[in-house]
Amino acid sequence: MKISTRGRYGLRLLVDLAEHQNEGPVALSHVAHRQDLSEKYLQQVALLLTRGGFLISIKGAGGGYQLKDSPEKILIYDVLDLLEGNITFEETSPGQESAIERVIRLHFYQKLDQEVRKVFENVTLAEVTRAEWFTYMI
Repeated sequence: MKISTRGRYGLRLLVDLAEHQNEGPVALSHVAHRQDLSEKYLQQVALLLTRGGFLISIKGAGGGYQLKDSPEKILIYDVLDLLEGNITFEETSPGQESAIERVIRLHFYQKLDQEVRKVFENVTLAEVTRAEWFTYMI
């Protein structure tokens, strides 16, 4: 499983907003500068996160983006599910698979998907923001 650029940008945007949530609305240009990201691509990701219910967009002078909920309420799984689509290792749909593909799906992919889901469902944005290792990863 590989997280796409959209997923990585989205996580970095949310972490940056969580770290600066006490400053009011944050302009994407500031996030792009701090995180060394493309502002144009960040705008696309911010739009998805706004439509997905994670961000609030504030127009006008002094506008920008804010988290819709507290970082403690935002699950990393939900963010990645929105930005990446269905987070699974399964490649085929049941009914359109060979017997070998079915065995692999039932005995490997489904178990792997359940474990990945358990990990991401139990991690909040607040935990990621507090994690010392996150600063070095991005």
